Amino acid sequence: MSGGVDLAFFKARARTLDMLGRQQIAGIPTAISELFKNAHDAYADNVEVDYYRSDGLFVLRDDGLGMTKDDFERRWLTLGTESKLDANTSLGLPPVDKDKPKRPILGEKGIGRLAIGAIGPQVLVLTRAVRDGELSDLTAAFVQWTLFQCPGIDLDQIEVPLVTFPGGLLPDKSAINAMVDSVRQNLNTLKGKLTLSTYKAIQHELSRFSVDPAAMSESLGKPGLANGGTGTHFYIMPADQSVSASIDDRRDEETATPLRKMLLGFTNTMTPDHPAPLIKTAFRDHRSDDDAEELIAESEFFTPDEYENADHHIEGRFDEFGQFFGTVAVYGEETKNHIVAWDSAKGRKTDCGPFSISVAYVQGKSSESTLPQTEWVQMTRKLSQIGGLYIYKDNIRILPYGDNDYDFLDIEKNRTKSAGYYYFSYRRMFGVISICQDTNPELNEKAGREGFRENLAYRQFRAILMNFFIQIAADFFREGSAGAERYWERKSEIDRVEQARRKRDKQLTVRRMTFAKQLEDFFKSVDSGGPRTDLDALLASVNSQLRAAAAMTDREQASRAVIDVEARALRSVEDMRKRFRVPRPNGVGLSKQLRRDWEASLLETRRLDEEMFQPASDELARLVSEEAQKAKLDINLRIRLERALAEQIAET
Repeated sequence: MSGGVDLAFFKARARTLDMLGRQQIAGIPTAISELFKNAHDAYADNVEVDYYRSDGLFVLRDDGLGMTKDDFERRWLTLGTESKLDANTSLGLPPVDKDKPKRPILGEKGIGRLAIGAIGPQVLVLTRAVRDGELSDLTAAFVQWTLFQCPGIDLDQIEVPLVTFPGGLLPDKSAINAMVDSVRQNLNTLKGKLTLSTYKAIQHELSRFSVDPAAMSESLGKPGLANGGTGTHFYIMPADQSVSASIDDRRDEETATPLRKMLLGFTNTMTPDHPAPLIKTAFRDHRSDDDAEELIAESEFFTPDEYENADHHIEGRFDEFGQFFGTVAVYGEETKNHIVAWDSAKGRKTDCGPFSISVAYVQGKSSESTLPQTEWVQMTRKLSQIGGLYIYKDNIRILPYGDNDYDFLDIEKNRTKSAGYYYFSYRRMFGVISICQDTNPELNEKAGREGFRENLAYRQFRAILMNFFIQIAADFFREGSAGAERYWERKSEIDRVEQARRKRDKQLTVRRMTFAKQLEDFFKSVDSGGPRTDLDALLASVNSQLRAAAAMTDREQASRAVIDVEARALRSVEDMRKRFRVPRPNGVGLSKQLRRDWEASLLETRRLDEEMFQPASDELARLVSEEAQKAKLDINLRIRLERALAEQIAET
């Protein structure tokens, strides 16, 4: 046998980078989440996004440990580094902040840096490191991602301009333009490998990159890299149109946008005893120069108060055999040390490992919930938008768990079979499943961050939870079950109270409507001159009656007749006073408009009394006195007082 052995080697096309990164990422929110995880791994306290719609600029900043120029070249620009795998290499492990608790590494697959290509076609990276208290120079790099999508180009043919700036100096626009020009020159050398349309498209993208970090530093504020600042910042421009779509796209008012669904609750701030977040996230959508909306503020997520106010709670831990041990509270009544076994374990430890759970549940009807109606409505709206079971690994959210469109336990599917048997609805619950890297090493995420790899550990994890919710429904909520008596009794009690409240509210509504109609009639009558017309008619009638009484031959009888006329007339005036006064009904809440109308009626009633009714009473007394004097009648004051008192007693 003759001849030597030829050696062949793998080569990597530039498209490999695009396939490993942009094409693996499910969408913009997932890409951003990966960058948030990178900031966590860099021991950042804050990671923030500012998205400017006017020019499509997307800025992501953190205040972590940052990278030196050597780190950037050997870690960020190198694919498949072993450093995060604790391998014995010259590269070593990533830096840690010795002043902070050690953090588990979340981004071991290098997806985050490659995911940037999903957000936009080109990025300016600015990073500044701190190592053992010493600050490095600032490193700047410009990456044109579209080049990595082009066939026929090898990885080593694409150049990445890399510049360092001394101390806390930030590059200005001229420095950035020089880096962009360097990419243009590289593009021209590759022109023969590109189609004309691709070449022109990349030229257009490069022309759109207009960033001045030095000028923007003050308006952006912290976290910053100037002076003593450290961390890594990404300036992506122009951002992909799907960024706006992820922010705006919603089916209706009851649905959260994809970005809010995926980025809210990056750390667990939901449960009352949640650990303090190691990193805080923010996303500001600058719709205009004067209008910025915070999309993922902590208050937008479920709060500990909302968790505690829910109708039912389940809290406990699953051991290494899949057995649950914990507390179940139904309408506030706790059952402690409750156990749910997982028969499939058969005495063997699970591959998924132990984990804990904290779940809150809200009844689907306000009449069955302990929440006040307004709070129930608000909670129901929030559940429709972001309700579900969130999985946290070392207190960092695993996507897409928590999205209520991703019912990974088939809870909603089971409910459609029999709501009475399975009870739970995925859209009525919110809660946390907590795992960690040390105790659940086999629960691994897919490369594209679309959930866990469906290995044996995940299948066990899922089966344990599915069995758990079916058994809890049987133990505490299924009709006919001995353990569910408390639920059905309390549910019936709350329902009776609610029905009584609705009946009362209906009565109050009728009374409120009646009151509003009375006010309307009052103002109409006053505006049409009703009181004056009625008083004039009364005085005319009194004049006629007094003359008839005075004409009687029996003087004593005439005197009594005059007194009777006076008494009837005064009673008529008093009746008019009541008729033109609208009393407020007891126990009926008033709207702002109704309250204003009622207060206006009080002022009008006071005016009528001062200008019409009291003068009319005085006029009646004068008429009686004049007519008595003319007829020489002895109108006994004592008799008049007795008659008036008798009228008052009868009225009372």
